[in-house]
Amino acid sequence: MSKLHTILVVEDDKIVRQMLRNSLETESFIVLEASKGQRSVEILQQHSVDTVLLDLSLPDAKGLEYISAIRACTNAPLIIVSGEEEEVKKIDSLEKGADDFVEKPVDFNMLNAKIKAHIRRYQSAQPGQPLLNGNGHAEPALSFHNWVVDKEKYQLFDGDGQSANLTMKEYMILIALLNNAGKTLSRHELCTTIQEQNYIPSDRAIDVKITRIRRKLGDDAVNPDTIKTIRGAGYLFNADIINRLE
Repeated sequence: MSKLHTILVVEDDKIVRQMLRNSLETESFIVLEASKGQRSVEILQQHSVDTVLLDLSLPDAKGLEYISAIRACTNAPLIIVSGEEEEVKKIDSLEKGADDFVEKPVDFNMLNAKIKAHIRRYQSAQPGQPLLNGNGHAEPALSFHNWVVDKEKYQLFDGDGQSANLTMKEYMILIALLNNAGKTLSRHELCTTIQEQNYIPSDRAIDVKITRIRRKLGDDAVNPDTIKTIRGAGYLFNADIINRLE
């Protein structure tokens, strides 16, 4: 029997929330609901979810203000579902840590397809099982400083098992830098790494994500050592990388 996935719907409009629930339950998703941002945080502190759907107009605060709070609780896919028409708000939500943006009125077939695609991409189908290479052998884990890359969970963990809480796009950027350690990657190359059909990041978005990655890794903001800025060229991963079998 396949695993049932849990979706948290954060939406203050009761009618819209019920429509989302009906559509999601038709696809056999387990649905949790919150009408306020603070309640969504409380739910995430108690429950594990596979995707969060977040409206940008909430009674206790704008949804944009809750993106960071949600990200502090989970790195599950975060999809904005909003009637917001300002392009800058859409861009801001993606730069702050959201993974996708769906406009209202909602095309439920498209939303469900996006949710399934994000879950397939972002979460491991078999948690706890080692990744295998083409020869059927366990793939070595990458580690640097006190961090270990968990390729199944798309996350970094320190020596105490604490997650760095990277968003998926932050993780993708870091992996691109890791895979090209010692080589400078331009902002354009990093943009290409995380762009999607409906999302083409700006150079500024890359700078913001690099700043957040550095902060989560404990890299010095003024004089970073792990991810160096190469003025006029891009970014370079500077730490020693160790390959080891878990």
